[in-house]
Amino acid sequence: MDNGEVGEDEAFVDDMVVIERPIYTQSDFDEGFEGGKRPERNVRTWAQSKARKCECSCSCVSRFFRQYLPFLSIMREYNVRTDLLADIIAGLTVGIMHIPQGMAYGQLSTLPPVFGLYVSFFPVILYFFLGTSKHVSMGTFAVVSLMVGSAVDKGLRSRDLVPRTWNETTTVNNFTIPEIRDNSAEILEVKLKLAMAVTFAVGILQLILGVFRLGFLTVYLSDPLISGFTTGAACHVFTSQIKHIFGISMGRYSGAFKLIYSYRDIFLNLPETNAVTFIASLVCMLLLFIVKEYINNNPKIKPKLKMPVPIELVVVVLGTVISYFVKLEEKYEVKIVGDIPVGIPPPNLNAFPYLSEVIGDAIAVGIVAFAISVSMAKIFANKHDYAVDSNQELLAYGACNVFSSFFSSFVAAVSLSRSLVQENVGGRTQVTGLVSSCLVLVVLLLVGPYFETLPNCILASIILVALKGMFKQFLDLKNLWKISIIDFAVWLVTFAATVLLDVDLGLLVGVVFALLTVIMRSQRPYSCILGQVPGTDIYKDISVYKVAEETPNVKIFRFDSALFFANSEFFKNSLYKLTVNPNHLKEKQRKLLKKKKKEDKELLNVTVDSIGFSMEDRGKDGDSVNGKGVMDTTAEEDGASSSGTRETANLTDIQYIILDCSTMSYVDSMGVKVLRQVISELKAFDITVYLAQCKSSVREMFETTGFYNTGSRHYMFITIHDAVVSAQLNQWSILAENAEAANGINNNATADGGNEDGAAEDSKTIGDDAEDDDAAAASDNNGTTGLSQDGVKQSDTSSKDDAKGLGGDSKDPERTEV
Repeated sequence: MDNGEVGEDEAFVDDMVVIERPIYTQSDFDEGFEGGKRPERNVRTWAQSKARKCECSCSCVSRFFRQYLPFLSIMREYNVRTDLLADIIAGLTVGIMHIPQGMAYGQLSTLPPVFGLYVSFFPVILYFFLGTSKHVSMGTFAVVSLMVGSAVDKGLRSRDLVPRTWNETTTVNNFTIPEIRDNSAEILEVKLKLAMAVTFAVGILQLILGVFRLGFLTVYLSDPLISGFTTGAACHVFTSQIKHIFGISMGRYSGAFKLIYSYRDIFLNLPETNAVTFIASLVCMLLLFIVKEYINNNPKIKPKLKMPVPIELVVVVLGTVISYFVKLEEKYEVKIVGDIPVGIPPPNLNAFPYLSEVIGDAIAVGIVAFAISVSMAKIFANKHDYAVDSNQELLAYGACNVFSSFFSSFVAAVSLSRSLVQENVGGRTQVTGLVSSCLVLVVLLLVGPYFETLPNCILASIILVALKGMFKQFLDLKNLWKISIIDFAVWLVTFAATVLLDVDLGLLVGVVFALLTVIMRSQRPYSCILGQVPGTDIYKDISVYKVAEETPNVKIFRFDSALFFANSEFFKNSLYKLTVNPNHLKEKQRKLLKKKKKEDKELLNVTVDSIGFSMEDRGKDGDSVNGKGVMDTTAEEDGASSSGTRETANLTDIQYIILDCSTMSYVDSMGVKVLRQVISELKAFDITVYLAQCKSSVREMFETTGFYNTGSRHYMFITIHDAVVSAQLNQWSILAENAEAANGINNNATADGGNEDGAAEDSKTIGDDAEDDDAAAASDNNGTTGLSQDGVKQSDTSSKDDAKGLGGDSKDPERTEV
């Protein structure tokens, strides 16, 4: 480094901040700088603010429509030259993906595959008008389809509806014809009504949340929780498709341990595996994996591709063609899709009688669908620098589901895979959705019947390969373990609960556990002692910054949380643990008092013995015993008592405790009660509590609860440094007063000693005169007594005068120096 250059660290060290200002208590600061209260926020002020925004003008009407119809703002900025071609290409690509995925996820919902195509059509068109995201792809999603299927199964089980077949004979022209009947039509009708009821209930729930602006509720679904939940749901999706891969039959279960029962059926029925179905599934999965991993996701080939290879559509077409010409159903009993109706289903209101049965499932499905969808929308919005309104997204999802429920559709959500493809191939806006919907409409109106011979195992293979991305979320555990053990536990608990219990129960357990971790962290937050960084007014945790030094006789305590009913007791225990515990001081004081009483008793016994010994030596001279002996005993007892009092008073070196309230966002009534208790208990041992850096919300709570009636208003400071300096000044003042008092006591003792010596000499002189004249002994003796008393009185007067003179000197400012 050149001499003329200054390093960044050196330059930082050279920069100095020097500020001179008085010590501010909170009341002084508020008075000097016109401090007030925060603006009140209640229903009335909220209504007034909304009313002020309402005005009858063209701009207000325009703003309203642009807020609730976001496509107006998007299309105003639409550039036909640069955006249209990109949206058409992306729309065709996503539409090609919609066809196989819609049919596969329709099967996952326990409905015929064609109903998945309806989900790929109706919600996509409506989202174009109401959605705020430009890059997400609405339609079928594996986890949501599975949850809808689980709700449908519960409804079937409650009605005891299971597939049945029976023989029936009909007579035609006097001929009896045997026929095999089943209840598949009845089951399909009930399934469809249950699925539509779930979809309608989900839509209503999302609309209600959107109207009341409750989009923030998704913050309680953290990323680790969503990751663990979707991974656990992927296990259920995987299990539900195994029967199609092997061509076996198995029961459908719901509730706790459903996977265990499912795998029991799978292993029991493995000997009945259809070899053709299994081979077709393996070939299909291998082909899908190779193309996706080594072509579409190959970093060397991917930039050269105009669009990803539509391998899902390729395998669907190949499977349909091969099945048709080889006659897989007739010859090898391979299950196929079957009849696909042509056209768009007519609207119906058949779902309403089933709404009461699906409310619980609808809540879980609606929350999961919204959380996953809005998460993807925010990811793309951050990447492409535009805003997504979560409340408007709720309205959009709710409207899509309510509307599509009348057209035989189940719950729609954002697809992770399709959204990534739509963004990667260059989609710019939701015009992409319109293009893909047109392609799906062509399939519904014209091409649909040609997919009747498509084997179910092909759709199951597409689903299993698509789950690869979800199972890769297991890799998140390694990073979560390094970052946060709590997030790791949330992921693991949510995953385990989802796998072992059920999808909806797993979500509930995950949310409850995540909230418990928040409660535990707020109930037992971190607390520490702060020390001053030498030469600064900065105070840091002494366990983190070793250079930080504690102030003598002062403890600075910080509690890293709000103070409320759940952690108030922990606050008190932590404070007493890191500073001083009044309970321990009381116990120590009790022991000292007990020890002092014992010493006083022993001293009294010794005094009594010494008095008896003096009486034997001096005879029956009562005046001498009562005069001097008792006075000496009393003086010794007073000395012992004052010594015991001093020992009791010096139980701890801590004289001040400063509470750093900067981390307390709020304090409730229980928190105020605990603060009062702490201040009262410490005050009993002459320990003063200061509060520093209290937020306005905390001070308002103090005002409301009458906390300032304890006199604590003057013990509240604007910063920690103000509190520390104030405590130091008070300590120095007390030390100065104690020093002056000690000097005064020493002067009194010296004066008292001189007077006593003078009285003794006078007594000795009078005694010598009494020996010369026995006749005048009595009168001289009386005179001696009078002189002795005068001498004592004079000594007392002299002592008082000396003390009075010392008191006058103590008021002199020059005499208060330490």
